[in-house]
Amino acid sequence: MKKLRLYFVFFFILLALPIAILLRHTYGNLEQESFFFYRKTTEGLMATVHQRLEENLADEEQRPYTHYRYVHVAERPVPQQEGLNLSPLADFPVESDIPGILGYYQIDPDGSFHTPLLPEETTADGMVVPLKKEREQVRDQLAGLLKDQPFLPPSGLRSQREEPQQKKSNESVKERFADLRKNIESSADASLERKYYREASQPTVSMGLSEEEDRAESSSYLKRQVQKASPQQAKVFDSKLKDVYSADLDQLEAQSASPQPSDSPRYRAAGRRESGALEVGDETGYRNDDIRSEPEVVVEVDPFQTQLIDGEWLAFYRKVWARERRYTQGFIARLPELIEAQMRPALMNSALPGTASYLLFYQGQPMPSAALEATTEKPLLLYGSALPHPLSDFHLAVTVDKLPRSPGHRIVNFLALFLSLLFVGGFFGIYRLTATQMELSQKKSDFVSAVSHELKTPLTAIRMYGEMLMEDWVKEEKKQRYYQHIHDESERLSRLIQNVLTLAELERNEWEMNLTACNPVKFVSSVVDRLSNQVRGAGFQIETVVEGDPKPIQADSDALTQILINLIDNAIKFSKEVESKKIVLTVSQVGTDCYIRVRDFGPGIPRRKLKRIFEKFYRIDDEMTRTTRGTGIGLSLVKMLADAMKVRVDVTNRRPGAEFSVRFSTASK
Repeated sequence: MKKLRLYFVFFFILLALPIAILLRHTYGNLEQESFFFYRKTTEGLMATVHQRLEENLADEEQRPYTHYRYVHVAERPVPQQEGLNLSPLADFPVESDIPGILGYYQIDPDGSFHTPLLPEETTADGMVVPLKKEREQVRDQLAGLLKDQPFLPPSGLRSQREEPQQKKSNESVKERFADLRKNIESSADASLERKYYREASQPTVSMGLSEEEDRAESSSYLKRQVQKASPQQAKVFDSKLKDVYSADLDQLEAQSASPQPSDSPRYRAAGRRESGALEVGDETGYRNDDIRSEPEVVVEVDPFQTQLIDGEWLAFYRKVWARERRYTQGFIARLPELIEAQMRPALMNSALPGTASYLLFYQGQPMPSAALEATTEKPLLLYGSALPHPLSDFHLAVTVDKLPRSPGHRIVNFLALFLSLLFVGGFFGIYRLTATQMELSQKKSDFVSAVSHELKTPLTAIRMYGEMLMEDWVKEEKKQRYYQHIHDESERLSRLIQNVLTLAELERNEWEMNLTACNPVKFVSSVVDRLSNQVRGAGFQIETVVEGDPKPIQADSDALTQILINLIDNAIKFSKEVESKKIVLTVSQVGTDCYIRVRDFGPGIPRRKLKRIFEKFYRIDDEMTRTTRGTGIGLSLVKMLADAMKVRVDVTNRRPGAEFSVRFSTASK
């Protein structure tokens, strides 16, 4: 049996190993498929985020440079919007498609700081600015963040609050607008504007780059853009004007809005506005027939770039080249809000699992303030890419704590469980069947050996006693005892043969039960009388005890006789070495059941072997060391005959000895 177990373990490993490898590769392929599915999903998510960022930044890229003042000249003025207007960036709170924006700013060539939230302090007297204190706080915060930044002009940042306050003259509004018109006419550099105009009509603008740099610049999508502005817009941008909504300008507009004749310059100006022509006199509300038509002012605007400030704020800035002077314009936004506003909706609307998160890196270093914390120490990276310009120094990485199992996992798990149970169960069943057959074969071999021994022993005794009697070697006083030995051995031989025949009939289902009603007390007494000589010859005493009022039972007399004989014979075999050689047969009525019990006073049966003693050919003692005679089929015949009569047989250890009980149901049917 030990060798059989080793063979089965060896073959089990040989068969289980390729199945385990196959399942491992299957799970690996499923995980890889799931990974690439979510990676593809993440690529689409990142493409959406990039597109949103590009769209938001594209609006800022196309924003006219003249909007970065508190006031500007309308690009397409209509009669209701003539003259100066508040900049679209002057609204407060700041409204923008850029999430987390703090505000817009401009750095002039001389290093002075401005924001479209407030007018220039040199011209802001008498102007009513709503929420001025709040605007000033934002201005101060912008100026503080921009201080000492590397992208500022060499002269550095100089806030207008540091400029000496110029004394305001009490000149009239007309005089100031006259000075403005004079400045516009006198400071116009026609040759420079014509140059810009010619270069703007070319496919690319190099602005002093070398040939190699020019080729690199033209091959990149990050090119300077050309913006055109009317002379009036350019001069207002360069000037320190007061807002049009101040009290004295409102009065001037009211005066200039009086009806004019159709042939007046005012009327002709309105016609020119409808046709698209703009003049300084139109914008200011003055009639000015002498202002000659001037070419548009062409400026070049660099693409936006970024600068990280204090690990939390992101400054967007661009350089504006107007009239050979450099302006720096841009805005500042809070980095975590900017990224979160793009990523959170994208993650929520995607097919990614709920544990998906993102990490933001700046120049290869993680940004903890803008990254979601992963729940595991080593999250799985799905996809990472650099953000579009001007955020190319930032990399976004989408991670997930654990990939969810795909529907294929559930199918494979079910099949793996089913195949594993089938394989293990089948293998164990085959092993048990093989082991049982081998054990049964060994038991049959032992049975044949035992039967041979059991047959040979009585036959030898019968032959010996017969020869002695035949040769008249025995004295008369001993002949009776020898005849008794011959009779007992023949009875023993008959019982052995009967047991073997009964076992064969029961295995072939050829035993026919003939159940009849009988008195259990009388039946037990008859069996005891039949076996009394055998019991006394073995040195035992047999006793019959009746408890209660036993009722008649339904039993096959031959089967019940053989059951009792085998139980009494078993008690004699296993109790012959004890001092109290006694066998007690008890007939008792308990409720609707009648019990016939056979008890000995021997050593009893080991607990671990109680359930196996009714197996065919099973013996408590080892076959090589046993000292009791027998074939190992007596108790198995007891069990089989009891089952055939539909009665129950049990065994219980007593102190001392063991007790077998046969239970008959006496309930009326």
